[in-house]
Amino acid sequence: MRVEVLLFGYYSKLLAPESKDGRTTLETDEGSTVGQVLDELQIPPEGRTYLTLNGKHAGQGTALSEGDEIRVIVALGGG
Repeated sequence: MRVEVLLFGYYSKLLAPESKDGRTTLETDEGSTVGQVLDELQIPPEGRTYLTLNGKHAGQGTALSEGDEIRVIVALGGG
């Protein structure tokens, strides 16, 4: 099945050069989870602090369906 992944900030640089705007489409097995896809993309654990699936907060153990969109949102510091 195919899923979309959108990475922001530093993590968008982990994608292949032909990926556009931090977005890539991956083929994954039925029953895969958000965490398994992020493992495949080699997103480090500290980069997984805020994840969404189809616009809603999701955990790494959330199961995926065909056409889902995962976003890895980078927390910004400041004050």
